[in-house]
Amino acid sequence: MRTGVLPAIFIFLFFISFPANAGLGFIFPQQNENSQIDSLLVEAERLYKLEEVEKAFEVYKVAEKLSKEEKYSKGLAQSYLGIAGIYFVKGNLDISTSYILKAKEEPYATQDKEISYSIAFREGLNLHMLGLYEEAVKKYKEAIEISSQIENQEDRLNKLFGAYINIGDVYQLRKQNDSALYYYKSAYNSPTTNLNNLFTSSVSISELYIENKELDSGRIYLEYAENYSNQLKTNYSKALLKEISGKYYEASGDLNNAIDSYELALGLNRKINRPRAVLYKHLSETYQKKGNTDLSNSYLKQYVAVKDSLEEARKENLKVPAMLAQTVGETQVEKANANVLLIFILSGLLISGILVSVYVYIKRQKRKSLKGKKENIQLKKKLNNAFDEVVELANSNSPNFLSRFIEVYPEFYSQLMHDYPNLTTADLKLCALMKLDFSTKEIAEMSFSSLRTVQNRKYKLRKKFKLSTEENLNQWIQNLHMQSLVTV
Repeated sequence: MRTGVLPAIFIFLFFISFPANAGLGFIFPQQNENSQIDSLLVEAERLYKLEEVEKAFEVYKVAEKLSKEEKYSKGLAQSYLGIAGIYFVKGNLDISTSYILKAKEEPYATQDKEISYSIAFREGLNLHMLGLYEEAVKKYKEAIEISSQIENQEDRLNKLFGAYINIGDVYQLRKQNDSALYYYKSAYNSPTTNLNNLFTSSVSISELYIENKELDSGRIYLEYAENYSNQLKTNYSKALLKEISGKYYEASGDLNNAIDSYELALGLNRKINRPRAVLYKHLSETYQKKGNTDLSNSYLKQYVAVKDSLEEARKENLKVPAMLAQTVGETQVEKANANVLLIFILSGLLISGILVSVYVYIKRQKRKSLKGKKENIQLKKKLNNAFDEVVELANSNSPNFLSRFIEVYPEFYSQLMHDYPNLTTADLKLCALMKLDFSTKEIAEMSFSSLRTVQNRKYKLRKKFKLSTEENLNQWIQNLHMQSLVTV
């Protein structure tokens, strides 16, 4: 699924990755079962499935507290993973990761394959959400390898194909749709019995077909997804189903049903306190196609406001990769401390080891430098590709032009709307075209307008910006948040 749909997929797969009955075949040797704490964990899972997330969180915290008092490693590992999952749903990936790392440190985590799977899978989810796709896939493949050691065949398959769905999502995000379809269909056609897997794979396949304009196939898998959603009876599944239904109707040209579906998806997401910026974007674009510029502009403003709010709230999530990397380093230090006596005995070898390490470090730094240069080149290429994409949308007079422009250059738009909140959608589009350095003649041609019409619109803009007659409107637009268009 694309970025806008990702959180829903991960919410569904939360309990695929969380071991509800973990440990039944791997009892930690120096520890008895604790029925009171185990019952609390079962209750927390039940509440989560009922979408009572806050209540589930409270029960997990009680289980965590009791597990600490009882030194119950199994209870701590499962509590930490449950809490990590809830923070993930809330978008707090940094806190989620901290709890995953706590679970990873528990002795019980090394004994139980289901918990080991959950840890690797959840690390993959957090990296996936941050757009670190290669690192995420490595974690998913690690989870797949662990799942092969789970004794229960049904559970093993559910976990295997849960990871397949997320790998498919990575391929879809990279626009490698054939590979994405392979993983989605592998999951859908598998003998898995997990309804979340069946729903998520079918709705993902449907979205892929819709994006490829294969609407008949998209409709068929949408009907499959609706069947599984009716069995799940969760607001998450209903909201995602309505969102993809909206995309189907929009692609089919049925704009009224598309708007109804997007509106229903918005309402369902509000029930579960889940902001969905992309839905405002879909509604803005659909109303633009209908020719309703007022509503299009209204939803466009809401899209940017929600998107900015989410981006601000997720700044702390940038700590996640460093947290995971630091854990590797801490583990190495702990091992070194545990073998301090051996280090003293083999001090001569240690000196040699340091010399080797210095040599290896220098070699690695050179590799990192080369890698950094490659990543920088890739980033510049992405920026230039984004610029080219926006220009192409402008040239084709696409109704998606303005929303895509805002995604690529959010700082320019934010400053413009902050300083001049009364601008219309038509004003914003004209500003975007001038920012992209289109001439008056080019703007007239692509918008099927006369030169006089465009000149009049520019004159009205000048008045709204309160520019003097000496100031050049195009130059003024170019200078507004200059750094937002750097694509070298």
